[in-house]
Amino acid sequence: MKLTFLGTGAADWDINAYEPGKEFRRFSAAIVNSDLLIDPGPHIFHFAECAGRPGMFDGVRDIIVTHTHGDHFCPATVEKLCLNGPRSTLWGDKACLRKLERALGPEKAAQIDFRETAVNPDEPYRVGNYVIRPLRSNHATDDRAETTRLYVIEEPETRRLLYYGCDSAWIPTESWNVIKTLPLNAMVLEDTCGELATDDWRIFEHNTIEMLELMLRMFRKYGCFAPDVRYYTSHMARTLHTDHQRLKEKLAPLGVTPAYDGMTITI
Repeated sequence: MKLTFLGTGAADWDINAYEPGKEFRRFSAAIVNSDLLIDPGPHIFHFAECAGRPGMFDGVRDIIVTHTHGDHFCPATVEKLCLNGPRSTLWGDKACLRKLERALGPEKAAQIDFRETAVNPDEPYRVGNYVIRPLRSNHATDDRAETTRLYVIEEPETRRLLYYGCDSAWIPTESWNVIKTLPLNAMVLEDTCGELATDDWRIFEHNTIEMLELMLRMFRKYGCFAPDVRYYTSHMARTLHTDHQRLKEKLAPLGVTPAYDGMTITI
């Protein structure tokens, strides 16, 4: 199983400030192999264009959504993938459908192959070539009925497991009680708040490096996950970090690799 990071930034990155050759992060999104998209955000086609891969999403058959904030969920992107492109299936909270109906109109939204899913740790579900476990995150949107999500993605053919955790401060207890039982091979942890986030309010829904350090020490103390588990970060805020090299240096002692746009990992 491979994961390609299409974007690794939080919501304060401005796509209009992008300059080729200069360090930049698009809004967080990723693709598993070539057929499962995590978060249909507004920047994924910009990534494909800049990477010289105009057909990058032709093989996408399924889309899963962490939550409906605008940097993670874009109705125009969903329309292009689910109606005008490969006719992908959209899996997620009913909040996704409500947002599509407001943006595209009820008639067009009804044409999208949408599958409502619930956060039930005891009932993972099959999505294409994968088994998906949606878990509750410590995050919220303006839609109070929405259940924001973390994901564990399993590829049964290889028995490899990926945890993808943007956005969430810490890991809620009910989600941790599931995660701690799984032999995860890779964890993508969010790191919105970097060294510039001194006493920042966002710690109530996003991680700092200090928070990551505490979690990682606990993971290792109790021997959680598979022996070959590797750790990565994504969802870095532009205004709360310095640069990628500095972040690499800060995370290296923790045994964590910060992701960058275009990075591909084998799980």
